[in-house]
Amino acid sequence: MNEDRRRAERKELSVEGRLMTPAGEEYTCSVLDISLVGIALSTPAPANLDDKVIIYLNDLGRFEGKVVRMIDNGFCVEIHLVTPRRERVAERIRWLFENQRLPAASAESQRQFPRITPKESGLGAASRLILPNGERTECRVLDMSLSGAHLKTDLRPPIDSRVQVGRMTGRVVRHTPEGIGVHFDTLATELPTDASHLTE
Repeated sequence: MNEDRRRAERKELSVEGRLMTPAGEEYTCSVLDISLVGIALSTPAPANLDDKVIIYLNDLGRFEGKVVRMIDNGFCVEIHLVTPRRERVAERIRWLFENQRLPAASAESQRQFPRITPKESGLGAASRLILPNGERTECRVLDMSLSGAHLKTDLRPPIDSRVQVGRMTGRVVRHTPEGIGVHFDTLATELPTDASHLTE
């Protein structure tokens, strides 16, 4: 498959998110299908052709683009991704697509990597979250894996913003009722048995 065709290949995904219109208003949105060059969204947000919008998608991060086509209950947005983020997004889309095709199963069986909780490790779950502006705040590790952690915190840094959790750096990939999900820049070499890499 040539590069242009691969980039334009659309995947039907069920991904929730939110978007910001040129007027600065925020609306919920849901992905109908996505490729490396465009996203079809279902959303109540008003839009006109050529409007520039900002989109935050759970598990995929932040995108910017312009509205190129109107559809029922939404619109299509043209996006431009640069290397190496294009490769990361392509990998994440493939993983989400394959996992959403799996038969109904427990959430644990569909995770990319097995997760453990600090309670299982026998250590406390307290950690420190460092925000992009250098602000430090206490947080609590709810669970962790080779690739990331779910943190309990009252703060909600923007999706795709850079943070540090203990000694690990990464980016925010989701907001949850309890706090945030962080995807680490590097993977651990084996499943962690304690939370020591998340404490300073």
